[in-house]
Amino acid sequence: MNPFALTRRRFMQGAATAGALALIPFPLRRALASPAPVLSGTEFALEIGTVPLAFNGRQATATGVNGQVPAPILRWREGDTVTLAVTNRLSEPSSIHWHGVRTPSPMDGVPGLSFRGIAPGETFVYRFPVRQSGTYWYHSHSMFQEQTGLYGAIVIAPNAGYAQAFDRDYVVLLSDWSFESPETIVSNLKFQSDYYNYGQRTVGTFMADAQQAGLADTVADRIEWDKMRMSPTDILDVSGATYTASRPAPTGRPSSVPASGCACVSSTARR
Repeated sequence: MNPFALTRRRFMQGAATAGALALIPFPLRRALASPAPVLSGTEFALEIGTVPLAFNGRQATATGVNGQVPAPILRWREGDTVTLAVTNRLSEPSSIHWHGVRTPSPMDGVPGLSFRGIAPGETFVYRFPVRQSGTYWYHSHSMFQEQTGLYGAIVIAPNAGYAQAFDRDYVVLLSDWSFESPETIVSNLKFQSDYYNYGQRTVGTFMADAQQAGLADTVADRIEWDKMRMSPTDILDVSGATYTASRPAPTGRPSSVPASGCACVSSTARR
């Protein structure tokens, strides 16, 4: 039998795959087509440096590891001791923090805690036992290097093996990019917390809310948000929905207007 023969089953599988990929934004399709390199074992050599990138036809300079953004996926095994020699090729101090990984304090990678950082041209050797399993991530804790690309995924296999069998697993690491410098973004947010909030509520949303929830509840909801000096569409680490769920409106019921416009910042999910 010709292995390349086009059967009905193979045609349907290909059509389904093409349809699914068509729904994915083009930048993400490019990312899926070029998976991040994977480094496995117990000894790793990582170099932090600048990486030239192109986004939507525009050139940019990012911060990466081993010339990659995102940084290579690191695969460890629970029970092993890993050694990571990290060399800083930048012109400023750098660092790598192993987010969510239980390490001795000197190996945590946060400058100013029990670690002075990695000076330009220097190499710092991280060495610690792996006492857990799951999916985590690593990133810089120096300046705004994380925001310019210094982040990567960690996958730690359980020592006893996985409870469920599988053919292959996929690591999805989402981020974004701005041609505006991180320093400028933070400065703008310090000056005005809703500087980038283009989803502010308007007279139109007030009328829609009043029609759905009633005028009294809608006015009471606006007053409560004003008392907190907050907007339900703020971009915060903790979303406005947290406050909505825990704060009763003057009627004694939860606020009738959900904070659906909030954006929550979260780290890579753990298995």
